[in-house]
Amino acid sequence: MSKPDILIRGGEVIDGSGAPSMPADIAISDGRIAAIAPKIEGAAGRVIDARGLVVAPGFIDIKTHSDWSLPINPKAESKIRQGVTTEVIGHCGYSCAPVLPGKAGILRDYLSPSAPWIKFIDQSYADYLNTFPATSTNVVPLVGHNTLRLMVMGLANRRASSDELAAMAILLTQSLDAGAYGLSTGLFTPPGASPKSCGALSPGGDQSGLRRRLGGTCHNLRRGLETAIQLMKLHRQLDRRNETWLERERLGHT
Repeated sequence: MSKPDILIRGGEVIDGSGAPSMPADIAISDGRIAAIAPKIEGAAGRVIDARGLVVAPGFIDIKTHSDWSLPINPKAESKIRQGVTTEVIGHCGYSCAPVLPGKAGILRDYLSPSAPWIKFIDQSYADYLNTFPATSTNVVPLVGHNTLRLMVMGLANRRASSDELAAMAILLTQSLDAGAYGLSTGLFTPPGASPKSCGALSPGGDQSGLRRRLGGTCHNLRRGLETAIQLMKLHRQLDRRNETWLERERLGHT
C-alpha cells in the first residue's frame, strides 16, 4: 500500500457490520478507507492517535429539518460533533422547492414561522440543489408532498382533481430527476392533515410509472399509516384505562 494521506492508529474500531469492536489502525487515501488492520506500519501524511477512543462510521440522521439551518450554517458543527455525517432533509412534507413562478409568497407564508431567515424564491428543484451550499455533512434531499400541493392547489381542503394530481406528479418527477431521493409526507399540518389530501400521489392514483419508480415507498407508506393509526388507537385506549385508574385512586383516597 502506498503512503496513506491519513493514518488513524490505536482506536477501538466499530465497523458498522454488527461485528464486535476491535483495536485497529485505519489508513485513508483520497478520502476513502484504504485499509483496516490490527497494525499498519509506515508513515502517513497525517497520523491521528486514537488510543482510548472509538472509531466508527458517521451516523445518518434520518429525520431533520436541516434544509432550514444548513444554508446559514453549512459547517453544521452541532451535528459533526455528535458524529453525524449524513442528514436527510425535506421531511414532514416540507421542502423549500420546487416553487412555481409567482408562488414563492405562499410557501414563504407557510414556512416562515419555522424558518423566517430563509429567502423563498421561484425556483425548480434542480435550481434549489444547484445553489445549495457545500456542507460539512452529506445531504439526502426529499421533496415535500405539502409543498407540491401548495404549488398546485394552495391550502384547498379538498381532494385533488385529476389535473391537479397530474401536475403534482410532474413536479415530483422533475424533482426526482433533479436529485431528490424521494417524497416526504406530513399528515399533521395542512394541507397534508386534511383527510381529503391523503389520496394525492398515493397507490390509489393513476401514476403507475411514479409508483414503479418509487419502488415500495407507496406500499410502505400505506403500511406505515395503518400501523401508526393502530398505535394511536392503542395509546388512546391505554390513556382511558389510566384515567379510569387515576379516578378510582382519587375517589378511594377522598
